[in-house]
Amino acid sequence: MNRLIFAILLLIFPTIQGCLQVEDENEDSTIRLATTTSLRDSGLLAEILPDFTQLTGVEVDVIAVGSGAAMTLAENNDVDVLIVHDPEREIQFIEDGFAENRTTFAWNRFVLLGPISMSGSLFEILEWIIETDQCFVSRGDESGTHQKEQTLWRTLSNESTIEFVDDSLGYHPVWDGYQSIGQGMGAAITISDELECWTISDRGTALYRQENTNLKIHDLQETILVNPYSILLMDNEHNTSTLALRDFLLSSASEIDNYKVNNETLFYSGQPNV
Repeated sequence: MNRLIFAILLLIFPTIQGCLQVEDENEDSTIRLATTTSLRDSGLLAEILPDFTQLTGVEVDVIAVGSGAAMTLAENNDVDVLIVHDPEREIQFIEDGFAENRTTFAWNRFVLLGPISMSGSLFEILEWIIETDQCFVSRGDESGTHQKEQTLWRTLSNESTIEFVDDSLGYHPVWDGYQSIGQGMGAAITISDELECWTISDRGTALYRQENTNLKIHDLQETILVNPYSILLMDNEHNTSTLALRDFLLSSASEIDNYKVNNETLFYSGQPNV
């Protein structure tokens, strides 16, 4: 974080800092953050969280799992705060009483990754992948990315004669090339590259790993591919620290917007601009 922004944050947070200092006298100054693997695998959290710790003295123990697994950890009181990217389930999570509120602080898009470059719309490419029996790697882990994949299949099923099924792997087309791995984003990209398969990724992780794979990024502009990231706060003994983390993320817009790989922006701050 550059010195000017850091100085501004010091002015923003004096009250919170004072509260945290009192809290530190009585509690372990560490909060447990369950977050989507894409924020870890893209390098964003490693870029910005050290500044939060320097500012507040609060360490963040990052547990990177799919959004569904992150919410399960929160339900069991195994974590103190969430960062996820599955809006429908986030809203239901709050309605069920497991979180108090959600705040979107960043977004990007989902992209298609494949061994060759293809032209056409999102659903034209997906239909081609199935009809030509290409290999497709699904995360299969109830993550936000896996939920988005299923949303795409459901939308395609309304426009296609392709056979679909809803089973233990989720909602997906019936074809031999469909491979469900039950792993995170980084693993899905690695396996897709090794097997010359297609997969769905958030744009940030795809760009971050681009130099280490031969996969081609298909950055399509359909609205359905918008991917917002939100922080969800729970009512627990770490409220002061988790509130400080939320405010820090909202105040880190410049850092998020300027986090780039090969001059490519991986994330955009704030609400989706679509």
